[in-house]
Amino acid sequence: MNATANGGTVNGAVNGTRGGTRGGTADPAVPSLPGIPTRFGLAFSAGGRWAACLSAVGDHVTLERWNLARAVPSRRVFGGGSVASGPGRREPVDRHSRPLPLDDGRLLVVRPEVDAHGAPSGHGTVVAAQAGHGGTTVGRSWWIPSMLAGYALASPGAPQTVVLVTVEDEHRSRIWELSLAAGRLEPVMAVPGTLSGGVWLDDGRTLALDQAAADHRADGIAVDLRERSWRRVWSVAATTADRIVACDRRSGTLAVTTGLPGAEWTGSLRIGLWSPGGGRVRFPAALNRPGGGMVPLTFDDTGAHLLVSEVSGAVSRLLVHTREDDRLTPVAVPPGTAGPPASWTGDRIHLRFSAPHLPPTLATAHRPPLAGWAPVRRAPDVAADWRNAELVELAGPAGPIEAIVYGGPRWRERRHLVLALHGGPLSAWRFEFDPLFQHLAAAGIAVVAPNQRGSTGYGARHLRAVIGDWGGPDLEDVVHLARGIALPRRDAGLPEPVVLGGSYGAFLALLAACHSPDLWSGCAALAPFTSADGLYRDAPAPVRDRVARLTRTGGGTEPAGTEPAPTEPAPTEQGGMEPGGDALGAGRDVLRACAALTAPLLLAHGTRDEVIPVAHSRALRRRLLELGRTEGAGLDYIEVDDGHTAVVQAWSPVLRTAVVRFCLAAERISATTNGGR
Repeated sequence: MNATANGGTVNGAVNGTRGGTRGGTADPAVPSLPGIPTRFGLAFSAGGRWAACLSAVGDHVTLERWNLARAVPSRRVFGGGSVASGPGRREPVDRHSRPLPLDDGRLLVVRPEVDAHGAPSGHGTVVAAQAGHGGTTVGRSWWIPSMLAGYALASPGAPQTVVLVTVEDEHRSRIWELSLAAGRLEPVMAVPGTLSGGVWLDDGRTLALDQAAADHRADGIAVDLRERSWRRVWSVAATTADRIVACDRRSGTLAVTTGLPGAEWTGSLRIGLWSPGGGRVRFPAALNRPGGGMVPLTFDDTGAHLLVSEVSGAVSRLLVHTREDDRLTPVAVPPGTAGPPASWTGDRIHLRFSAPHLPPTLATAHRPPLAGWAPVRRAPDVAADWRNAELVELAGPAGPIEAIVYGGPRWRERRHLVLALHGGPLSAWRFEFDPLFQHLAAAGIAVVAPNQRGSTGYGARHLRAVIGDWGGPDLEDVVHLARGIALPRRDAGLPEPVVLGGSYGAFLALLAACHSPDLWSGCAALAPFTSADGLYRDAPAPVRDRVARLTRTGGGTEPAGTEPAPTEPAPTEQGGMEPGGDALGAGRDVLRACAALTAPLLLAHGTRDEVIPVAHSRALRRRLLELGRTEGAGLDYIEVDDGHTAVVQAWSPVLRTAVVRFCLAAERISATTNGGR
């Protein structure tokens, strides 16, 4: 990764620091960590015997296959990042690949091609692979001339029907049928819109897919592969996103969802069941209880039970719904996050699981006869001694606030403490593995990650407080928590906390640092925007739509980076800025409020950010320089050649190290003032 810092470009180091000096002060040492793994792209074979996923450590991506037939699933790593397809030729897998295991143990890998910057090249390949002596052998590969994204689906039964679903552009997708025996890939039909999902309605002829339009609404469609036709089968209204999630093929029962686009953010997704000959879709009360926020996962073999996941604060729960009596039975799951995709075969449920000390892995729940549900057990894996965290309830101005805390029972007494703010705003910190938090904790830094108002998983009132009011109740919560943490630390001679955030959390962190500048020893903002109205004006259409739904936007037309209006916000008695009344209020526009910011600032953004244009960080940097800030002395600015998620989650070890070093260097202890209280 190349990182641009202080007007230059450096490889492998940020701001030119390699444990040397910064502004005449020695840089704090940052401990090294073992490679931080992540798993993604999990998929199950139709018969439930095999699972496959991708595993990545840094830029090294490998293909994994799991044997689920054993009492404890076993894992095999394929190919060391590539699969052999002939003398001297290897087909790599990357973060954009999508694996699928077949019932006979073979693997299909769909790989859209990308350019040197990770942008889609518009074509791709499908590779059929199997285990061989000394690695993975590619039996055949097929070229796809038009594909931005794609994935494979294989039907139950034998022989399996295998289809490829490709997205050619935002207006059209295509379905292909792949005959592995004949080595032939044939187009079946083009379908308008963007296709996703995939549920077989029988043993290989009819497939249910989700068809999304450009405005993010979706319908459930049924595709007849033999007739080469499709029809809409699940559509509630012209404004809703309606999806077919699971099918019990024995009875033909479908599990479906409906809600306005974004219902999964607000917990307002409705779950319905439809049976052939049963008339209209039923919405069982147990699956749609107020504030439930459930998501259907899969039916069992009998079709009598439906597995659902439910967010409950920072953790997730698993529940089994019994159709006959509309009853929910909990599955014993250790604290963490368990979720899709899932496979339920016989007495075993397999799904993805993660916890603060456990990188994402495959987990299994057993149902012994007459013994109820046994706890989820993770499959054996290579694990480092990762730091654990705890859930702590903190007092907020409008009620309790749950937070994920690293640092042990005496976290408040750690020399360095970070208050981390999540993105969204309709999102939340989850009780799962976080590479950046692990690196901070390994450096001895306490981390407090609160789910302030606006976070999901805590009911409608908690969530809806910030809709139309960005930087209002959530900022009030953050400042309140910071005061409760900072004042005792100040009295004990410990530095104030660092406020750190990514995306919306970076915007909120900047507002907090401007509103109450004496509460912080530093502010780290990863991929921030400077105002809601500016984001609406500058962002791509999908982001604009979400901003419009979640906040009041103005009619400003000036691009990011133009000179802010001359009107300055009024300072508070504490020397900070009051929150504004709406998204255009001066207190909620960072470019207008940043004159009050006094804490050291780390500002990082990706030059290929597809969500928040890098112009927002560049404009803030320029404004701070105009106000007299000096780079390298209280202002660190980093641009990386990457996209939004990579910066927000600090994927790059170089960027992650820079964030940790910045937090270790934050040593400011403000004088106690009435304003601070």
